[in-house]
Amino acid sequence: MKIIKTDIFDINESNIDEQKVAIADNILNLVGPMFESEIEDGKQNLTEFIQKKSAVEEKLQEVKGDLEKIQVEFGRETKRKKLLNRIRQLIEANLTSSDPNLKSEVIILLKVIDKLEDNLLDEHIERMIKTISQRFSKKI
Repeated sequence: MKIIKTDIFDINESNIDEQKVAIADNILNLVGPMFESEIEDGKQNLTEFIQKKSAVEEKLQEVKGDLEKIQVEFGRETKRKKLLNRIRQLIEANLTSSDPNLKSEVIILLKVIDKLEDNLLDEHIERMIKTISQRFSKKI
């Protein structure tokens, strides 16, 4: 087979860009169907992943809320324990028997300790610490 060189162009120079677009469209039309099933599978996988991610995020928010509640309750229980330890110190030092007002205050406090808010627990802890330090300084 002989190749003859001519001055005739295969494409018109005035519309080269149009010819490039036409060739690209022809290639996509031929190759596109081969990838359509892969694209659909990828879309399905992405949708499933997004749904799983949403479910995990919802569960994470629930667990986070539970942990925050537990943390608040743990803080309250720690304060109650501290207050009860201070009351125990007062009783062991026999300070409640000498002061009837203190004894009645401790009795009332023990009755309502579970219903007190955090700021009131803090106030009572501070008051007990002051009372203990004052009583011990008077005994010495």
